[in-house]
Amino acid sequence: MPPATATLSALPLSEDKVDLLARLTDGLDAPGLWWLSGYAAGLAARPGARPAAAVEASARLTVVYGSQTGNAKRLAELLARQAETSGLGVRLLRADAYPVRELAAEKLLYVVISTQGDGDPPDDSRGFVEHLLGKRAPALPGLKFAVLGLGDSSYPQFNVTGRQIDARLEALGAQRLFARGEADLDLDTIATPWLAQALAAARESLKSAAPLASVTPLRPTAAVSPWSRDKPFAAPVLANQRLSGRGSHKDVRHVELSLEGSGLSYLPGDALGVW
Repeated sequence: MPPATATLSALPLSEDKVDLLARLTDGLDAPGLWWLSGYAAGLAARPGARPAAAVEASARLTVVYGSQTGNAKRLAELLARQAETSGLGVRLLRADAYPVRELAAEKLLYVVISTQGDGDPPDDSRGFVEHLLGKRAPALPGLKFAVLGLGDSSYPQFNVTGRQIDARLEALGAQRLFARGEADLDLDTIATPWLAQALAAARESLKSAAPLASVTPLRPTAAVSPWSRDKPFAAPVLANQRLSGRGSHKDVRHVELSLEGSGLSYLPGDALGVW
């Protein structure tokens, strides 16, 4: 089953164009869809192409859920609908569909997640939880958050996943808006007041964060990097895993470096110098 992603109030197409797009892509195989994607990207990059308006992270609530039986999903969807009805910008994503590279830019994040068995996250949330608890997780000084955990108090590790996420976000510098909710089998006893508090806090946080118009220069000035061959950036090594099999004379490795704090950015096809 493909990752479930729901983005509310963010589709920049009218209904007739959505229908047209559906007819156009109907029956296309993977190579055809990839070609079409590249063709559309090329059209968007043409001079004079106008990007569709998007909701800035500062004016948007992101709701991420991890669900094994569907309860966390149901509550997250309810919260997203309530926020949308209140006129708030909101996007709803299952944990395995959340682009973790965007975490550092988030301003308002709600996590609704259950705990399974002896303290395990839901199957759809393992990657998200591992990233958040690992050393690749970024500092989050600009983030406000709240967590609703679901579990069964008959297990010794009741709601441990929600507790871990709540503590980790705070440790990364994020600001907790209000206390973590810990729902037992009688979900609504805790979930209903938590959702009401979450909605009120989102209204308060986003009421002054309406997106402003911005002007994009036709010829942006290229930033000059302070780093060079003679003055390289000291990048921390996040991962260094040997890929070569035992007995191989080659030493092929998978290496991950952190560029946080360097100001460096790159695109596919760029060359990276390592000293």
